[in-house]
Amino acid sequence: MRLNINAFKREEIVLSKILKPIRERIAKAPKGFLRISKRNNRIEYYCKEEGRPGQNGRYLRKNEIELAKQLAQRDYDIQILKAAETRKKAIEHLVKVYEQTDLGEIYRKTNQYRKALITPVEISDEEYIRRWQEVDYPRMGFDENAPEYITERGERVRSKSEKIIADKLNSLGIPYRYEYPLVLNGNITRRPDFMILKMPERKEVYLEHLGMLDKPDYLEDAVYKWNLYEKNGLYLGETFFFTHETSKYPLNTRALDEMLRKLFG
Repeated sequence: MRLNINAFKREEIVLSKILKPIRERIAKAPKGFLRISKRNNRIEYYCKEEGRPGQNGRYLRKNEIELAKQLAQRDYDIQILKAAETRKKAIEHLVKVYEQTDLGEIYRKTNQYRKALITPVEISDEEYIRRWQEVDYPRMGFDENAPEYITERGERVRSKSEKIIADKLNSLGIPYRYEYPLVLNGNITRRPDFMILKMPERKEVYLEHLGMLDKPDYLEDAVYKWNLYEKNGLYLGETFFFTHETSKYPLNTRALDEMLRKLFG
């Protein structure tokens, strides 16, 4: 099993960002803790002083509701601070141990002559990507009069937008295969525009470009494919993604870049 260690690192960054404002709020908040009591269907608020756990606290009047809110927020922030600090330390430890025990690194550091005698239990991400990209598969043909769109990798695609997507994937170093055959239940073969290798999970996902959504027949076919993927366990936002455009609203390249970086970067 491979952990998505980058996801843990991203969470560590998020935790670091929220810890500072939480500490600042706690430092500025009124001292004491909030005690809430229900009496005769009426909610009462009390401010308990620090260091006196046995006391009931001072009763807060209606005009002190803002103080009750500040105390409640402080109590909440203290719990969040403790949990976030604990989680951050756990993630830091996990990342450190995970990187120190990288199984692939043991093989990479092995002498080249010794490597020739060894079958590694885990190949490196770089080697995995290389082998994945080199898989050969039958390509679909093109109509004789179809316009030619050639990607930076030298492969022919069917539209200008597909070339933009392919070149963006390539520039971001995201491994992909164009129109790779996907066999679904019932021996149905579809060819999604792009099969993408999502690293570091080594998970294959699919990206379809819906380029003529303003045409009823095209839209109906797109919905059919969408339903077909879902019936085969390929769910939108999980294993299946799409980009879109119409004649009035072309492919948004800025949104494309942000999406690819967020999902696969």
